[in-house]
Amino acid sequence: MIEELEAALGWAGPRRQDTVERRHLRAFLHAIGEDPDGEVPPTFTACFLDEPPSLPAAESYGSGWLNGGDRFEYHAPLRVGDELCSQPRFTAVTEKQGSSGRMALLTFETEFRRPDGELVVRHIGTRIRK
Repeated sequence: MIEELEAALGWAGPRRQDTVERRHLRAFLHAIGEDPDGEVPPTFTACFLDEPPSLPAAESYGSGWLNGGDRFEYHAPLRVGDELCSQPRFTAVTEKQGSSGRMALLTFETEFRRPDGELVVRHIGTRIRK
């Protein structure tokens, strides 16, 4: 089973284009208890992630998804009105033995770029399939 996941390394998901909208930003900031007049946090880009990832090879391994953690690298300021282009990539897989059986730890990277190519945020997420 892990062989199918290893063979899928390098997979790229669907491309997206999203806009940082004031209304959605306000709701996001309210949910995390932040000042609505502050900067756009890089974690706002989590709103643009497809969860769980649509990696076809993962369907043959286990039956459910868990979030194994997220990291955000901030490269440039986000602003209301920004158009962001993104595409998830499957970059790593490790198999582990847990108390309830085998599980696969999958790493996905998504770069959020402005249309001119400028990197704004890189998201690195670990998802667990068991």
